[in-house]
Amino acid sequence: MTSPLRDRFPGTQALAHVTLACLPTPVEPLTELARLLGLRSLFVKRDDVSGEAYGGNKVRKLELLLGQALGEQRKSVLTFGARGSNHVRATAVYGKQLGLRVHAVLTPQPPTPYLEANLLADRAAGATLHFVDSYRESADRGTALQNQLTREDGIDPFVIPFGGTVPRGTIGFVNAALELAAQVERGELPSPDVIYVPFGSMGTASGLATGFAAIGLPIAVIGVRVVPTEIASLALARRVVQDAVALLRESDRGFPTLEPEKVGLRVRDEFLGDGYAMPTTEAQEAVELAAAHGLRLETTYTGKALAALVADARAGQFTNKTVLFWNTYSSRPIAR
Repeated sequence: MTSPLRDRFPGTQALAHVTLACLPTPVEPLTELARLLGLRSLFVKRDDVSGEAYGGNKVRKLELLLGQALGEQRKSVLTFGARGSNHVRATAVYGKQLGLRVHAVLTPQPPTPYLEANLLADRAAGATLHFVDSYRESADRGTALQNQLTREDGIDPFVIPFGGTVPRGTIGFVNAALELAAQVERGELPSPDVIYVPFGSMGTASGLATGFAAIGLPIAVIGVRVVPTEIASLALARRVVQDAVALLRESDRGFPTLEPEKVGLRVRDEFLGDGYAMPTTEAQEAVELAAAHGLRLETTYTGKALAALVADARAGQFTNKTVLFWNTYSSRPIAR
């Protein structure tokens, strides 16, 4: 983890971390796309290049999560995701780099162009994959695997839930918010009025909104929901914020007490379509539009988030605003 959070709140240095990401990730103007959408200015935060081996939003979370695993001398990591999970892929890649054995319990999802590619990458990184037929079954399989790995390793495995959204993982994006604030201070971009980001396991959007609130930046974070409401909602995100703030204040009493209801997070529900990983016409159009302007997206997460941005821009909501799209999808080549 780079230093913006530690610089401002030194007590957070006690949170174990390991350097995995290439930070700060760049911000770039999308001048022609802004003109096309009628926006004053549009920027992209390039978390697609957040790591050398694998980019995307999960690397920031894993710096703290796998750092804790190493600090506690765990030998194995047990995590969960859908079959094409980017989180599982990132955990497999970086767990291997750190000498950790990675086991992943995978639930069904509709086929996508990157599902089989991610499974190949998981296996190439040495992860052991355990397939189950339902979300509910994943909990039972996870419990059995925890017991098995404890017997084999002589110590409990380090467990990372779906998407890596636990307080430590969320703090990776509190740090990301301060990283963007530093880029604004250096003149790399004007302070955004609004940021669009996919809303799945909720850690990315919740962490960003928490970080901006902590330093008093009035930036609206719009999380575009890409999963069912029982997995992600504004009410659940407020709990994520509350838990992250509690851990931050435990580490550094100078971190402000924040009321989750007053953190600048909004959730958009109307771009999910028929369900998780089910492409929509709007998402496919957004992916094609992004490709024409040099961005590589996909239809499960980032395409739906950009579709919301495009719809709002065309509706004239942000004519005189600075808008930022946070690209959470890795653009690194898939290892096979």
